[in-house]
Amino acid sequence: MMKTAALLALLLTAAATTAAAGRIDAALSDDAITVTEDGKTALVYRTKPLDPAKEPGRSNYVHPLYAPDGTVLTEDRPADHLHQRGAFWSWHQVLVNGKSIGDGWFMQGLSFHVHDRAFEGDAAGRGIVTIKADWLVNSGPEVVYAAAETTKVTVHPLKGGVRRIDFDTVITARTDTLALGGSNDVKGYGGFSIRLIRPDALVFGAGGKPVKPQNEPVEAGKAMGFAWPAAPGVPAWTVGLSCKAGDKPITRWILRNELSMQNCVFPGRAPYVIKKGESLHLQETLIIRPASKRAPKPAATPAQPPKP
Repeated sequence: MMKTAALLALLLTAAATTAAAGRIDAALSDDAITVTEDGKTALVYRTKPLDPAKEPGRSNYVHPLYAPDGTVLTEDRPADHLHQRGAFWSWHQVLVNGKSIGDGWFMQGLSFHVHDRAFEGDAAGRGIVTIKADWLVNSGPEVVYAAAETTKVTVHPLKGGVRRIDFDTVITARTDTLALGGSNDVKGYGGFSIRLIRPDALVFGAGGKPVKPQNEPVEAGKAMGFAWPAAPGVPAWTVGLSCKAGDKPITRWILRNELSMQNCVFPGRAPYVIKKGESLHLQETLIIRPASKRAPKPAATPAQPPKP
């Protein structure tokens, strides 16, 4: 009897601990994966275009991205930049075997075929979305299989009101060479980007100091903090972002205090070449934290969530 009672108490304690930590779950529909915690949506991963006839390349991105209180933090297809889409990966310069085949930023000449989707929870209570996609070049007379992509999105349970989301993407070339480059100008923007709501109201910070947006990339450390001032109509949240390419931190940023996206710049204007069978490994961490009455502080590295 004592052993049975002790076991029952242990199970009840474990159940209570699990319940307190929250549960990450997901629902798979025909065109998206919706990730939730205790029934509240954390994010939606788009796996098919909503209008494949008009925009066949508009898939393989996150929108909406939610704050823990249900506030939508991203925009998709905003009137000022119709091609910008939540949290997304894109490059203006996409070259196959040295030849320009399209523009991934404007979704021209390149589309994604998501052929495998999965969701699983792990022992730490996290939820992991895995998608596998083919990069298809459709700008010529024949469709070309240019690359294979595997992306994992790990959503962590809330901890102290803070949400952490990790992105891990591996792009493997399936042609002799695949080259990815940012805009072919002094800005050189490309790679992981996020279109946050009300970018015109954002405040930026990194390394303990405020950061002022410029037209060209800003060298500002390996993590960036984004915050809205305490005002009606803007989120009461801060967002921290850090990015890596090939396990090396990205420290150049395109920042916009106007109606546009924010971008950790990789590789810049000069294209990064991937040979057949080789891969490019990209990693990003987003941390969403409640704002406070104090002035916002810049983001920290993923190991130390950004403070408001």
